[in-house]
Amino acid sequence: MTKPVINLKVLEFDDIGMWAPSIKNALQAHVSDDVCRLVATSEPEDAIETLFDLTDRKAIIQNTLNWIGSNKVVGFHGTRLTNQEVDSVLLKGLVPLKAEDRRVRLIRALSRHPNWSVVESRLDEVIDAHGKGNAAGHRQDQVHLTLSESGVVTGFNHYLTHGSEFDQHVAYSLLGEDGKNYLTEDGDPILFRVAVPGDYALKAAHPYFTVEDLCRNGEVPNIVKEFLTSWAFYLTDRSFSPIKLRIDCGMIFRSVVPADWILDQKVVSL
Repeated sequence: MTKPVINLKVLEFDDIGMWAPSIKNALQAHVSDDVCRLVATSEPEDAIETLFDLTDRKAIIQNTLNWIGSNKVVGFHGTRLTNQEVDSVLLKGLVPLKAEDRRVRLIRALSRHPNWSVVESRLDEVIDAHGKGNAAGHRQDQVHLTLSESGVVTGFNHYLTHGSEFDQHVAYSLLGEDGKNYLTEDGDPILFRVAVPGDYALKAAHPYFTVEDLCRNGEVPNIVKEFLTSWAFYLTDRSFSPIKLRIDCGMIFRSVVPADWILDQKVVSL
């Protein structure tokens, strides 16, 4: 099921051939054809610094922020779901994780284990420890997307093989590696492709330090860094694809990712 995206251009990071002309146009006031040619002659690993050295670094970063903010950025969410759960996401959107809501899936997946009757009484305790107790990290009230399809499918595909990290930690606490293995038999590996308004994407990519904080410190903000670095690399080698990078550039949302942002979803072959 595909939903149309109107008005704004959709920037899909792995498809550099689609967005490279757009970023070049956005930066044309600061990046001349001569600069592009000089960047093209640099070593690929030095390309981004060469670009900054030949231009106004702050202006390049700000114009790229403006470019991202005036478009939409595709984010990917990988997980394991039943058909009924997929339908729920398409109706309600991607809902922030609530520890107590994971109980149904955990019972469904783990109750087939021969030692389930031994550990079942601990389920609520372990859910609470990993929810309110933040054992193994804070995951409550969050939805996670990532910038690269290649990253989530081939770089860190445990979301697709096992489902949410919360479920993995609870399953491991109860039944060790066996518990995690049982998660792989529940649901299908589903990848959601989501068109996030650029300003929302930038905010979500900086959950702890703002874009403004990073710029004040002379750093390149997340998402900006990934697009600029890949584009500079692309100038040196037109056969380059961001797919090779398998990057992990996350976006954390603390409210529902609306259903009408979802472009499509698919079952992934692993």
